[in-house]
Amino acid sequence: MKSVSIIVAFYERIGHLRACLRCLARQERCFQEVVIADDGSTRAATEAIQAMAGEFPFRIIHAWQPRGNGFRAAASRNNGIRHASGDYLVFLDCDFALLDGAIAAHVRSARPGHVCSAYVKYLPEQETAGVIDGSTNLDQLERLYNALPDRPINRAHWKFIQNTWMIRFGLRSPRKFRCSSHFSMHRSDMERLNGYDEMFEGWGGEDEDLAHRMAKLGLGGTSIIRSARALHLWHPTELGGRHWREGSNVAYLNRPNKTARCERGLVLASMQNSVHP
Repeated sequence: MKSVSIIVAFYERIGHLRACLRCLARQERCFQEVVIADDGSTRAATEAIQAMAGEFPFRIIHAWQPRGNGFRAAASRNNGIRHASGDYLVFLDCDFALLDGAIAAHVRSARPGHVCSAYVKYLPEQETAGVIDGSTNLDQLERLYNALPDRPINRAHWKFIQNTWMIRFGLRSPRKFRCSSHFSMHRSDMERLNGYDEMFEGWGGEDEDLAHRMAKLGLGGTSIIRSARALHLWHPTELGGRHWREGSNVAYLNRPNKTARCERGLVLASMQNSVHP
């Protein structure tokens, strides 16, 4: 492995992004750059990112795309991949606060043909406010993490291992493969999939589709759920997050004869995406 890029999905939440970057600044320097995959944030958010870029000891690339007709997470993440220079890609959301050693856990476990999957504990609103405004010292993240129950983490870890093996032997549907929360993989494997499927517009389905296609490609899974620790910072629940299965993405997600490589992805995507001026 030559280089590592971290791709952070972002839209408008500057406070969450700053907290995410502060946590990344504490990680072992086993990565070369952070690419902010911005799904069309406003000029004010762009200026805020430009203003704080110099505060951090790593290269920050702002990969912005036009908002279009709404949420386009798949296209935004592909745009982030295109602007990344790394051979190995770590995918985060801007509302994740990683504990020390999380990125090193991704890099340490990296193998060609494998996806490293992690998970998060959910931080309540009051504690999140302290992390975002800086009144909670980052040294206290360990205490906040340990105060939350371990059961969901342990359950996710063993379920991931079980599903991965059962999929390999044809005993469980490839749909059970998982790459939500934060995950990482070699760029070459992502390119074999042609990235995220940009047919997904609006809320939901793109992560599940990507995981399904990973399994169809024959990628293995490595759980780093218990070692790559992270907190999900609270924010108001998006309506689409609860009701996306009522939308148009569901039929496409459940399409028959799905192939591992999508048609509308990294290669055939719109060339309008660019680094924001």
